[in-house]
Amino acid sequence: MRFKEEQPLKDLINSFVDQGELKPKLLEAKIIAGWPNWVGDPIAKYTDKIHVVKGQLIIHISSAPLRNELNYQRQQIRQLVNRELNFDFIEDVIVK
Repeated sequence: MRFKEEQPLKDLINSFVDQGELKPKLLEAKIIAGWPNWVGDPIAKYTDKIHVVKGQLIIHISSAPLRNELNYQRQQIRQLVNRELNFDFIEDVIVK
């Protein structure tokens, strides 16, 4: 039996994700998974925790000098993450 309105499974999953609360969590998981590749091993090595709260990317860094340097590069980090996600998701970056 064939339905009149057949759609690819990918389109159905994407529409389901867009309708619910899943999209922010999926994007957060994508950021966490991609972080070491995007910033490189030296920065990833000192990154303790990453999470997103209401459009703010919060990065916990264990090295004080690196934390200070990343504070100056918050705008570049925001642009990098949004470019890698192909979506304007992060509004601000907080380095702790």
